[in-house]
Order: sequence, then C-alpha cells, then structure tokens
Amino acid sequence: MVLGVSSLSLAAEISSVIPESRYVSVQVGATPVQLNLLESIISIHIPKQLETIGEALAYLLHPYGLRLLNTEEALPEQALLLSLALPDPHRTLDPITLLDALKLLGGESFEVTINPVTRIVSYALKKDYKQFVSEAEIKQAVKNWTQKKETVSHYGPVNKGESLSGIVTVSGLKGMTLDQRMVQVFQANPNAFLNNMNALKKGVMLNLTLQNPTTLSTSSASRIVDKHHRLWLEKR
Repeated sequence: MVLGVSSLSLAAEISSVIPESRYVSVQVGATPVQLNLLESIISIHIPKQLETIGEALAYLLHPYGLRLLNTEEALPEQALLLSLALPDPHRTLDPITLLDALKLLGGESFEVTINPVTRIVSYALKKDYKQFVSEAEIKQAVKNWTQKKETVSHYGPVNKGESLSGIVTVSGLKGMTLDQRMVQVFQANPNAFLNNMNALKKGVMLNLTLQNPTTLSTSSASRIVDKHHRLWLEKR
C-alpha cells in the first residue's frame, strides 16, 4: 500500500514537469500559496492614516480577495475588535503568513473564522473573555465602528504601491459596488492620477466625500474600470 501511494505521488510529480526545450523543463501547476491563500507570506506596513484594527484588516485582506463580514451580519462583539486602535507594533507585519497576521490582529481574546466559500473573515469573542465586557459596551462599540466608517472623508498621503481599489475598500463602499466607488473617487480627484485610475500619484490626498450619490449604473462603472485597466496594461 505504501509503495502504491509513493508511485502515485511520483507519477503526479513527474506529470507536472513539462519539457520546454531539449535542455530545459518547467514546473507547471498551482503553487502551494495559490492553493491556500492563507499561507501567503506577506510583508506589509499599515499606513498611519488607518487608525483602527478594522481598517487595518480591510487593508490587509483586499489583495487576497478576502473581506470582513459586514457589521450588520456579524456578531455585535466583532465591533469591539474592529473599533480598537491599531497597536504600533502591529503596524508592520514582515514576514508572516496571512493567517497568522489575522490571528495576531485578533489578539488573544478573539477567534478568527474564514468562510472558504465566500472568503469572508469574521471574529468572535472567546468564551473565557466575555466576562470582561458588558452588553452596553458592545452596543457602544457597534455605534463607534459604524460612525467611524461613515465619517471617512479623506485619505492620504498615498503611499507607494497603494491602489485605488484598496483605498476604496478600506474607506467603505456605502451601498455602491467597488467599480462605482472607484469611478466616483477617480472623477472627484482628477489631479491625483496620471490620466488613469491605475496610475495613482504617491503623496496625494484623496477626497472621499460623497458630494452626490452616483447615478452611474453598475455595468457602466465596470466598463469604465475595465477600459482604464486595459489602457494601463498597454502602456506598461
């Protein structure tokens, strides 16, 4: 039985090596990190303008297609964590796996759960720590976190490597799709970009205030974002 398993494993390994030329072969197939995003080794610095753990988590998760469970759907106690100030020692994460970073930001009192289907991250207060908070404190935390997300009006200065989609995700979509919000912020800050929403200037301040609710349809916004992405790729 052991021999059979070993032979199958060897066969699978051999089948993933493809000759590219007479003397060169290449390994094909997904990498372990691609198969398990949570094992990605990250090196990241959370910008100073992101003050809370909730903002830091949104910033951290965005590049990996993950997101936090909305406050309306999550356990109210999650807001206790999200509204806390981000500790300075947790601002620079390097090197660390994505999963360990999520556990680190949750601290010893919160347990992190990742839904593998929807790729949504949520936090629950561990049983042994519930004695340290009251229902009133939890309700106040929900209120504080909700108000925090609703009052984000500016972002910056933008650091090297930051993207419009990442900034918009952190600041909150507020009833719009990601593409709608990206188009809105791009149109409201024409001098912050080099003629393309993918070419965000370093050091600029972005105005995120909703002057007028967007009337741009989701399909129209997606077409604009796709066009900018295509033109950006052509110029690279």
